[in-house]
Amino acid sequence: MTNAGQILTEMAGALRAGRLQDDDETSRFLAWDIGVARASAGVHPRESLMAASVFFRAAFTTLSQRLQDDTQAARMLRLVVTALEQSISLRIREAANSYTGILLNKVTEAQMAERRRIARELHDRIGHSLSVAQRQLELSNMYRPGEPAKALAKLEMAQQAIQETMYSLRQVTSDLHPPGGSTLEKGLLNYLDVIGTDDVQIELIVNGDQTWAPATVSEECLLILREAARNALTHGEPSAILIRIDVAPHELVASVIDNGCGFDPDGQAPKGSLGLSSIRERTQLLGGTVTIASKPGMGARVDLAVPIQRRPDDQE
Repeated sequence: MTNAGQILTEMAGALRAGRLQDDDETSRFLAWDIGVARASAGVHPRESLMAASVFFRAAFTTLSQRLQDDTQAARMLRLVVTALEQSISLRIREAANSYTGILLNKVTEAQMAERRRIARELHDRIGHSLSVAQRQLELSNMYRPGEPAKALAKLEMAQQAIQETMYSLRQVTSDLHPPGGSTLEKGLLNYLDVIGTDDVQIELIVNGDQTWAPATVSEECLLILREAARNALTHGEPSAILIRIDVAPHELVASVIDNGCGFDPDGQAPKGSLGLSSIRERTQLLGGTVTIASKPGMGARVDLAVPIQRRPDDQE
């Protein structure tokens, strides 16, 4: 309402002066603050554009009805309309700039969190296994002269540690591998095959034509669902996971449901579960919504909905 009031004030100022007025810094600051508030609340810029369109049509209809059949009035109408468009455009530009800035900051934060997660994975899993292998090789060399049986046992333990390192490295590199060139279903199947889930029953259901989703949407949704599955396997200790994807011409809806230990979504996130923030940020950048529901001892559920924009060459 404050924005609308300032726009009407600027229109009145243009009418009194008989010309367009210079941009007001107060209006810029207000538009910027509103953009920040909307971005922080997850309001997509299209909502601002829709509101601006409704306001413009309402104002223009009212003014045109009052100024019909009057040459001077017609000139004034053109001035008012131009001033109205200028005032609205200013606010849209500033709000969009602030929205973009907020999202860029969130992307940077998500990237840094992902780097920390990868560093932690390398240190805790690969670094530990390599240290074990090195120690077992040292012991094997020490026992070799007088106790060859012990030396052989230590060598076998070193080989086992190296195999574990290679397995862990495959898991980490799978997380980093770009998903381009594959469908959602194929990408998820490849990921689940790489990380190894023999002790967990995983069911993947895909409905609809996956080609309806643009490549950018498919790739981002694959990363989101892959992260949700990884979180469930890493922190939930489930015996079963259901991944469901429904693709329609206008929307992609997906869910990841597990029967693991669960957690309190309003409490402190599970240690190392920075992927939850990544899921939220990626979904927001797609203009979609995500819901993460869980209770201790009751498993967890991630529901995702992403709009699909129709291409101009799509057939009706």
